[in-house]
Amino acid sequence: MLIHGQILVCTLAALGLALRAETPAIPDEPWNQRLQDRAPELGLGPGTDFRVQDLVVDPSGARHVRLQQRYRGLRVWGGQAILHLDAQGREQPMTDALVRGIQLEVQPNLDPAEALALADTGEAPRGTYARPPNTELLVYPEAPLQRADLAADTDSTANAEAFAPRVTRFHLAYHIRLELENGPAETRHDDFLVDAHTGAVLKRWSTLFTAKPGGKPKGKPSDKPKGKPVETLGQSQYSGEVRLGSLAMACGFILSDPTRGNLSTRDLGGDTQGGGRLYVSPVPRWGDGLNYRPERGSRSENGQTAAVDAHFGLQTTWDFYKHILGRDGVDGKGTAVRNLVHYASGFDNAFWSDDCFCMTYGDGDTFNVVTALDVVAHEVSHGLCQSTAGLDYQGETGGLNEANSDIFGTMVQLYAQAGQAKGDQIPAQRARWTIGADLETKEFPRPLRYMYKPSLDGDSPDAWSPDLDDLDVHFSSGPMNRAFYFMCEGASPKPKDPTHSKYLPHGMRGIGNDKALRIWWRALSLYLTPRSRYLDARKGALRAARDLFGTGPELKAVRLAFTGINVGRRGAASRKLDAAPDATGDPTLDTDDAEDAPDAPNTPEDAPEAAA
Repeated sequence: MLIHGQILVCTLAALGLALRAETPAIPDEPWNQRLQDRAPELGLGPGTDFRVQDLVVDPSGARHVRLQQRYRGLRVWGGQAILHLDAQGREQPMTDALVRGIQLEVQPNLDPAEALALADTGEAPRGTYARPPNTELLVYPEAPLQRADLAADTDSTANAEAFAPRVTRFHLAYHIRLELENGPAETRHDDFLVDAHTGAVLKRWSTLFTAKPGGKPKGKPSDKPKGKPVETLGQSQYSGEVRLGSLAMACGFILSDPTRGNLSTRDLGGDTQGGGRLYVSPVPRWGDGLNYRPERGSRSENGQTAAVDAHFGLQTTWDFYKHILGRDGVDGKGTAVRNLVHYASGFDNAFWSDDCFCMTYGDGDTFNVVTALDVVAHEVSHGLCQSTAGLDYQGETGGLNEANSDIFGTMVQLYAQAGQAKGDQIPAQRARWTIGADLETKEFPRPLRYMYKPSLDGDSPDAWSPDLDDLDVHFSSGPMNRAFYFMCEGASPKPKDPTHSKYLPHGMRGIGNDKALRIWWRALSLYLTPRSRYLDARKGALRAARDLFGTGPELKAVRLAFTGINVGRRGAASRKLDAAPDATGDPTLDTDDAEDAPDAPNTPEDAPEAAA
């Protein structure tokens, strides 16, 4: 048996594994100058410049440079441009989410401490903050959703194409993030926008990236402890016996995986703050496969089971990103990610924090332990979204953020079923198309969400409407979840079938999991920006489909899938709109009316089992 001192030394030796590596900055020039030279053409006034946020080189050699807009040295909320250059360096149509017409006095009347005090008063915390609050002075364009000019020319003003955000006012504002992690009664991550001239709270919203409604370490990693990568065995609650990437050291085995960016799984032991303790075992086996019983203790074999599921889920998601997306970890830079299990007592949720680059999991009260594979992948994929499109976590945009996590949660779970995450394609077999089904108990005997028909949960809509901005993001995700299902599996022509859409009376064929996911990922990573809405998601997905597959059935499937959720129309009206340059400046042409005819849609026996 290991003595306490040995475990302490082993744990201390491995602490460096979770530190976030510094990445060399991408120089702003010449990309900033490229846009500066085009400022008059782009309708940008004096005081505007740009900072490079990310640069992606795809397998063809094409480059995609994401730039953040600034005004007189301050970040412009939601203002971004993505430059696209082909392998020969020729510019392709730019993704344009720039903010025009900014005229604003950038000298604040409030200092950061005064703005923080206002936010703190609104938050009214009962405990201490988990991390020091973040405060940033920026330009905030207030842009409510309004009817677009084209509405009068269309046959229905309820479609997403009939609405667009319109800037009505600019504010100099402090963006403040407050994170409270004090157990079930006070686990909140809230963001505030405080007017720096008047002190008014312009907006407040939750940024607790969770599975249901409801600080990054600095510096370079220290030397790796002496040990070698090994596979240990875990008895999980949700995935049977699994192999876990671990580290073998003189003091035993550690749930830390040096082959996957030094990801690790740690035990909070009922605490709500801190970095937790690494799991250490004298033998290469973990867990008993049973739901956690607190009286047995978080370090017991039973307590290890949550760690087994969380560790397996994280390493499977890591492998998915590597083999399917060609991506090195969550941020594309191989940065270490942490799991923190056994948060508080009876906490019925799990959440991602971009500030600590970690996932935190509760032991459940109404639910089983919240470490099911699709939930783990869901949480990790909030980090993926933050490091790419950075979709705001509110309203329609937040719904896309949540849907992205549901999409990846479903696809990672399907991937794991095929030989525990091997190969470079997503299996063609049918997914469950629900989220959180493994968490079901007698007290909550259903999944958290139904992707094929979101309204089955009683709160999520099946199609887009202007009301999405008023919904919790876990509900405004419904239409995008359904559109992705349609892309994969198709839609039924039978009105009583749960996969039927009144916007697709003849149904449609799907293109399969692998193609649909690759289209969505390309749209997310290359064509969406922090304030993208459903219509932007449609345009980005159409462009991604054309990039990958040309103008064949894949492009048609994307168009029909979004039509099926009331985003875009069938026939001539849709073609007219799609033939015009969209928000990316890219004309994406649809095909003729013949493609809108019935095309042998799914039969009733093709419907998901969960729909029966």
